[in-house]
Amino acid sequence: MILAPMILPISIAAISADILARTLERCGVKTEILGFTTRAWKGGQTREKWAEDGKPPNPGRLNDLRHIIYKAADIPWRRARRNLGLMLREGLLKENIDGEALMWAHNRLLGRSEQRRILMVISDGAPVDDATLSANAGNYLEKHLRDVIGWIESRSNVELTAIGIGHDVTRYYKHAVTISDAEELGGTMMQNLTDLFDEDHKGSFTAQSRNGGHRSSHW
Repeated sequence: MILAPMILPISIAAISADILARTLERCGVKTEILGFTTRAWKGGQTREKWAEDGKPPNPGRLNDLRHIIYKAADIPWRRARRNLGLMLREGLLKENIDGEALMWAHNRLLGRSEQRRILMVISDGAPVDDATLSANAGNYLEKHLRDVIGWIESRSNVELTAIGIGHDVTRYYKHAVTISDAEELGGTMMQNLTDLFDEDHKGSFTAQSRNGGHRSSHW
């Protein structure tokens, strides 16, 4: 599975995910491509409800999530290919709440029957949502992301890996690599998977990718 926020340049992320999904399908590997962002800038209905309630302290998330399934695992690449073009839709990319998106992608993988499941995250920045951060501790979203990553890495049998584009994801993930140029993304994604496949693991598996708002993605 590939998970990513709405990455810039998003066109490179779309092309890389397209090529990787097609290649893995030919190898008999089911792949899912997901994305995440928010429905609004600076809060949506969630923030409005909070304001109507008198703005109680420590409200938690104050924006509405938008989680996108560009390609489901059981849908053939040829049928899902047009969906990848939605990544380029003007106005789609807004803010990013990574922790909840990561858990969403992880839970989708848990519902799969394959023995081996890989979640690849592509990110170009730390979690950010102005409405949420203005009403909570400044590290609220980053702490939640770290908590989710820690839980998956220590308690789940889903294999988690990440690629950072100009953003040091090794500060968050145990299995991660950082690149400086987005044009390196395609080759790095393939190398990352190759390294995992070379490990002594047996059984069928699903690769999943997610793509979201501020620049992160997973398989």
